[in-house]
Amino acid sequence: MSSLYLDRKNLGIMLDGQALALYENGARKGSVPLHLLERIVVHGNVQLESKVLSALTTRNISLVVLSQRNTEATVMLMSRAHSDACRKLGQYRVCSDDNLRIPLARWLVLVKIRAQQRFLRSALETRGDLRRPLTASLQSLTGIIDQLREESSLITLSSLRGLEGAAAAAYFAGFTQLFAPSLNFTGRNKRPPRDPVNVCLSLGYTLLHHDAVHACQIAGLDTMLGFYHETSFGRESLACDLIEPLRPQLDDWVWQMFRDRLLRTEHFSDENGRCMMNKAGRQHFYAFYESHCHGLRRLLRRYGYALAKRYLSVHGEV
Repeated sequence: MSSLYLDRKNLGIMLDGQALALYENGARKGSVPLHLLERIVVHGNVQLESKVLSALTTRNISLVVLSQRNTEATVMLMSRAHSDACRKLGQYRVCSDDNLRIPLARWLVLVKIRAQQRFLRSALETRGDLRRPLTASLQSLTGIIDQLREESSLITLSSLRGLEGAAAAAYFAGFTQLFAPSLNFTGRNKRPPRDPVNVCLSLGYTLLHHDAVHACQIAGLDTMLGFYHETSFGRESLACDLIEPLRPQLDDWVWQMFRDRLLRTEHFSDENGRCMMNKAGRQHFYAFYESHCHGLRRLLRRYGYALAKRYLSVHGEV
């Protein structure tokens, strides 16, 4: 076990030596040794002893608490940061110099679009009946990649974002066709998500974002300063950067869950225009995510350490 998902009402967590003791309505339900854990994901309200927070931080175990009303994180607790401040000094220099940011941002957009292409090509092998829309999306993505290559010396951050937005529109034009009409998935929407597919995308992106924040933290990077996403109050822009190339993989998983009927319409309900996933649906989602996400977590750590190395080299040039 490396992740612990807690999705119960009236739940309490206390420290019991080198383990977490779990209580429900005051009755002890079990315990989990701390040495088995890397992260804890809690849905909704939970009572935590202050000693638990200290133990998690000491052992570099991350904690994310998800809102009961939506798929966003309300609390994230991370491990202690890396001790080498020179990494952050190099990061600050890159983030304030567009000439240093643009090569990284261009790489990010290219990797993301290529990942979108791989997913749609794979989907086309399964859904030959959707050849026309999927092929049209793939052709559009190929054209955008050609633009990125041909105009590499003229690229700005603004033009990169424009090309990424065009790629997203082309990609979702094909992606939406993969799902049954009964799911009412016609495009990306959030805050609140209005259909089952968007609920799953939002929850998956939230979990992936938490993993990216953790990867940045252990690499000694400032999560608030991205090289592609602009600095914005309260946003971990670097974590947003790192998950961009991984979004198509998460999209693929969501499609798999609906295609294999792990998730069905009965796992969702509508509350005044807000689509909600019930507990049974969340259990299926968490189990699938946890069984598939190890490769993406390793990749996020690689991204984090590669950036730290790059930022150190930039700082050394001063």
